Amino acid sequence: MAVLFKRFPMRVRYLTLLVVVLLMPLGGTIAQARNFRMAFICSGSITDGGWNQEGRDAAVKVAKTLHAKLSVLEHVTPIRASSIMRDFVRRHYGLIIGHGYEFLVPAAQTARMTSHTRFAISGADKVEPGVTTLNFDLTQPSYELGALAAMVSKTGKVGFIGGEAIPSVEACYKGFKAGARSINPHIRVAQAYTSWDQVGLSKTQAEAFIQQGVDVIYQNVDAASQGVFEAVKAANRHHGKHPVFVFGCNGNQNNNATCRRYTLASAVIRLDRAFMHVAKLAERGRLKAGIINETMANHVCVVVLNPILIGHVITPKMQRRLKLIQKHLLAAGIKGKH
Repeated sequence: MAVLFKRFPMRVRYLTLLVVVLLMPLGGTIAQARNFRMAFICSGSITDGGWNQEGRDAAVKVAKTLHAKLSVLEHVTPIRASSIMRDFVRRHYGLIIGHGYEFLVPAAQTARMTSHTRFAISGADKVEPGVTTLNFDLTQPSYELGALAAMVSKTGKVGFIGGEAIPSVEACYKGFKAGARSINPHIRVAQAYTSWDQVGLSKTQAEAFIQQGVDVIYQNVDAASQGVFEAVKAANRHHGKHPVFVFGCNGNQNNNATCRRYTLASAVIRLDRAFMHVAKLAERGRLKAGIINETMANHVCVVVLNPILIGHVITPKMQRRLKLIQKHLLAAGIKGKH
């Protein structure tokens, strides 16, 4: 090979060496990206149609973009999480995403034993050494949904159903209530907490709300959302005096197969944007411990209206008012006047 190379003119040999030198860093970067390993763990089902499925889909999208290897584990309990994380550390994974507040302590414990693996916990708002927490603030999108609920409601009664009374879910309720009362100060906002995965329990609660006259329900119950959708579908099948509507949460649930025509909008966390940010930093070894606040301002937490209801149920006047509300929220925060 060396003999053949010497037969080329000096200019050709020089240019060839220059190209090889220029390509060496590029090749190193490609190899590094292909060797980057990510793990995604969650406590629920990756087919729940909500929080866990949206997280898995986002992780898959990020891994594909970065040409990274991805391992996904579902139904992971906090007790098992520490040993699972330690195994990923031993296998030289660059990033472990624990999808839920319950993984914060296991991540902090495991982070002490490594310097090459980064940890990101989604849905947490507490600082732990060696851990990056992603705090998804749906307060403002929930405020916007509350305002829309008050505009649409015929009874002056709306309801919120959460999976558990944890800070992030209670923030959704508080934002929803504040938004509804910004439109109708006298509106009644019912509140209940059921389960993340018990469809029947959430369905029963939604039915109880509807019996009480609630005609717009905002749910944040992950897999159990199917029960709420079923209750809303049944209520509208009976052709009452007015329709009953529902909101989706975390993922875009507007196109659910059960009651698509009665799903007004969803408060959506764009997990792919958030995960891509931390994955790129982790790949470069630059992901730092601390809190990353993901909000409406950076387009991670947003409202997505159901397009099939725009123009009639969600009238042009309502859309203009929602845009004004969003503008004030971004400028003045949740206490802005509308």
